[in-house]
Amino acid sequence: MSNSHPILTAGVASNQSVYEVTASPRHRVGTRAQTSDGRTFYYARTQDAAALAPGKLIMSEVVVANNANINPSAAAAVGATSVALTLGGSSTYDETSDFEGGYLVVNDATGEGRVYSINYNSTVSAGTALTVYLDDAIETALTTSSEVTLVKNPWADVVIAAAGHVHFAAGVPLVTVGSAASVPQFFWAQTWGVCGVWDDAATAIGAVLQSGTTAGQVEVGDGAAQPVGVQLYTGVDGEYYPKFLTIAP
Repeated sequence: MSNSHPILTAGVASNQSVYEVTASPRHRVGTRAQTSDGRTFYYARTQDAAALAPGKLIMSEVVVANNANINPSAAAAVGATSVALTLGGSSTYDETSDFEGGYLVVNDATGEGRVYSINYNSTVSAGTALTVYLDDAIETALTTSSEVTLVKNPWADVVIAAAGHVHFAAGVPLVTVGSAASVPQFFWAQTWGVCGVWDDAATAIGAVLQSGTTAGQVEVGDGAAQPVGVQLYTGVDGEYYPKFLTIAP
């Protein structure tokens, strides 16, 4: 049985192979799928100028300050499905899918602790007014004093994992993903199961791993950073020995 087309939650095979890259999305970013051997993949998008390589760790886009701890520009009543926001500074979002599959997190004041998934967003060019349209209705009314943070989907606008432990490690592509500086690129990122990943040292079998001190590599975990997997065979610096990824089941 071929494992190149993972099975979606609905029980049907994806029409995009785990070895295929497209310029037009075939699924919503963040869609989960599995192969029959238990490997898990999440549908990812990159808009980075730097290409992504098979076997090299990728990470989510870091939450920018303009999207953190911001206020609604108008109250949002219970039952509302959109929230108008004032960003923390001049920003540009030129696609209504920029925050698709992301989250509006109420981090303080009225409505705090609630999390709402985002369906789509308005566009803004060098401005501060942005509206997000939600998958579900507001459960606790928001006021202009509520404080919220916008988070893109963890698999939206991924980049090569930076040296150190900068942000959420989002998985590993199985195929070369070319530069997306002009046109976004969509692909499956593996997050669970056996995968060949770039080593930064002679890592011992059974070691719990984290993102490495070289961009895209993995190293022995320090117990503080996000665990990304377990070493299945003694690693060699610069090679791609097997790991069992444990990022997202």
